[in-house]
Amino acid sequence: MHGLLLGYDGLICLMALLNRLLWPRLKKGRDAGALRAETTQRAPVAALVPARNEAHQIRRCLQALCATAGDCVDVFVLDDESADDTWRVLQETKAEANGNLTVLRGAPRQRGWRGKNWACAQLADHAGDADILIFVDADTHLEVGAIESIRSAMLAGDLHLLSALPRQEAHGPSSLLVYLLPWSLVGHVPLFLARWRRRAFPMAIGQVLAFRRSAYYTLGGHAAVRSAIAEDLALARKAARMGMKGALLDGADVASCTMYTSWSQAWRGFQKNWCYTVGHPLLSWLVWAWLTYAFTWLPMCGLVEACLGHVDLAALAQWPTLLAVGACARRYLRMPVWVFFTAPISIALGFVLACDSWIQNMRNTTLWS
Repeated sequence: MHGLLLGYDGLICLMALLNRLLWPRLKKGRDAGALRAETTQRAPVAALVPARNEAHQIRRCLQALCATAGDCVDVFVLDDESADDTWRVLQETKAEANGNLTVLRGAPRQRGWRGKNWACAQLADHAGDADILIFVDADTHLEVGAIESIRSAMLAGDLHLLSALPRQEAHGPSSLLVYLLPWSLVGHVPLFLARWRRRAFPMAIGQVLAFRRSAYYTLGGHAAVRSAIAEDLALARKAARMGMKGALLDGADVASCTMYTSWSQAWRGFQKNWCYTVGHPLLSWLVWAWLTYAFTWLPMCGLVEACLGHVDLAALAQWPTLLAVGACARRYLRMPVWVFFTAPISIALGFVLACDSWIQNMRNTTLWS
């Protein structure tokens, strides 16, 4: 068993290192490459932002989008029946912005739809003649030049869809949960294969998700995944099955995301779709059970046993593995340093969260995701 465990440790450390070194990056500004040189036909772009109860952060998102939006770029934001002051903030932001910001009020959600999917489908219908649709979450902040970088990468690679992992920002206890996203991705998913892979990667990050318009409607748009909790994964997997070209890229240079600012927000937010992190809820539960055994139970037991005078090298080896993967994921994190040393707690919380998320989804209590 110890040999198997150490082999697993070596594999995820190698995976994390390869991802850190070889995963293709979206470059900001003029470094987006010579692709930008010819301005790559200047395909019209629509940046689409679904918003529900986002009064506390939607202004920052839209101001960044309007700042980065250049020629042939229009920004659309849709208020999906918010219960807070989102609509008022949108009106104020519209008055302050230049003419490329359009504010929309969503229609009542139709039966059988999840809230975010319904909002995104309405936004796509308002995107006019844009050739590229970029869906951006309201908690995501794009740097200047980000939209141009996405457009250039899509046109240069003749991609049907593109997703990017932004740098994740968190403070306080919410860091324990936010940390899990980049840590698990970097250590367990061969992201670096995007350097050579042409077929769409069956994984996507909904924080920044772009489509060629023709591909979006070939997929059936968000209507095709109207009831999906994790609509980004559902669309990416459908694109992969249809043989479309796509990529999941490192977006830490061009975007950042502050998903949650408190522990309660983080738990409720991840609760909606955490059981779909590996696809099926049962498979996700099994994966998080294994991770909890390998990176919570074993390292903590190793420490206790070492204090009692018995050294279990295999158990103690989990600590450097945790830190090595965390170091490779550091590029995608902006949070306190202590979160790297509390990783066993984070991973145990990931298992509890997978259980809770599964229960909530069985009860069908999630309408907006």
